[in-house]
Amino acid sequence: MGAVRSAFVAVVREGIETALFLTAAAFSATPVQTLIGGGLGLAVAVVVGWVLFAVSVRLDVRAFFRVTSVLLILFAAGLVAHGVHELQEAGVLPAIVEHVWDINPILDENSAVGSILKALFGYNGNPSLLEMVSYVTYYLIVGVVIGLEQRTAKSMPESSWEAPQHSS
Repeated sequence: MGAVRSAFVAVVREGIETALFLTAAAFSATPVQTLIGGGLGLAVAVVVGWVLFAVSVRLDVRAFFRVTSVLLILFAAGLVAHGVHELQEAGVLPAIVEHVWDINPILDENSAVGSILKALFGYNGNPSLLEMVSYVTYYLIVGVVIGLEQRTAKSMPESSWEAPQHSS
């Protein structure tokens, strides 16, 4: 019942947001422009939803979650390293070795690609030793924990538990 309630609340919230956006658009555009914009937005949403559904039917869910899990771990490791960098700039943590290397001439962290890598993975063209240690340590600890969980899950027998059937 909780899932149905959550879905209901999500749909109501999205409906209210849509009404607010269309109302705001109506104040800054003509009624015809608002109608055309709302209709085009609805049409694009239907097409995108259908394409996502059609593609996801053939999606190997296990491979998808394996890849996204690794990406999330890399994102989190980048956040840890960036946090360490900020704490070093604030003087809270020492900079043991200021710059382990500097590859900014090859891939500048302020370039388009470098900015994307910095935003997603915490890329730093000239990291300190403590940043590198924190990044690698986080990735290794999480990797070991996930590996242990997978090993434990494989060694456990499959459960014969079935979801309860609701009678109508």
